[in-house]
Amino acid sequence: MTTVKNALAKLAGYVMLAGILYGLFVVIVVPISMIEKAAAESWPSRRGTITLSYASHRRGARNTAYWFPEICGTYQDTGERFCVTRVRFGRIRWSEGKAQAEEAVAKYPVGREVDIHHAPGNPRNTVLEAVSPWTELYTLLGIGVAFLMLPVVLWVFRKRIASEPGTAT
Repeated sequence: MTTVKNALAKLAGYVMLAGILYGLFVVIVVPISMIEKAAAESWPSRRGTITLSYASHRRGARNTAYWFPEICGTYQDTGERFCVTRVRFGRIRWSEGKAQAEEAVAKYPVGREVDIHHAPGNPRNTVLEAVSPWTELYTLLGIGVAFLMLPVVLWVFRKRIASEPGTAT
């Protein structure tokens, strides 16, 4: 019985450690994305026409596929080519991203005229949607904070139960 109890306690410890690490990762990465997103909302734009639009995939470090939209075209004022692989900041890829990539490709078909927003200091840093909802980033940040707070809540709850009369520890 105590062996099972020890194994469960060890497993709970690993799960909490994983949660803390995930929470730390999210609490560090999401604010960076929020800063990029806020900056992009004031970027200048140029008009362009899409000449190529498809869902592309690559293999990651662990040989896992991930998908992203590849949307290219030409600027109307100079005829220069542009390629956009990020439709907007703040979009979180919950899986391999195939559905999101195909959704973006459907939204931006060949021949469509669009505004291409670019960073003032780096015209290659572009997005098609400079202003977009903040919901995903706020939700992810809340989940990260919750994962960081979970061990504290469990510790307080455990202390409260242990201090009740007639409770064995």
